Amino acid sequence: MEPIIIIAVAGALGGLVKSLVEQKGAVILPKIETTQDGTTYVHLGGVTNLILGAAMGVLTATTPATAAFAGMSSAFLAEKILERARDIPIPAQLQGY
Repeated sequence: MEPIIIIAVAGALGGLVKSLVEQKGAVILPKIETTQDGTTYVHLGGVTNLILGAAMGVLTATTPATAAFAGMSSAFLAEKILERARDIPIPAQLQGY
């Protein structure tokens, strides 16, 4: 199996562990929800943690163990990455688009 796939699977397993810890042993399944104003959207539930865990594992880890840890802390890592991306200056020629 390719090393990157192993890293992604380990990160996704870390995301699954995160879901289990957050929900006290349960995983929320995906469902379609409607807000009070009538907007309908798909709530991904625990799948979000699997996707974020796999992505963070691939982006930040070099071994399956560190990928699993990155998966468990994926929401924290994603939040920090987005905070730093917000501080990156946008070139003047791209600001109008």
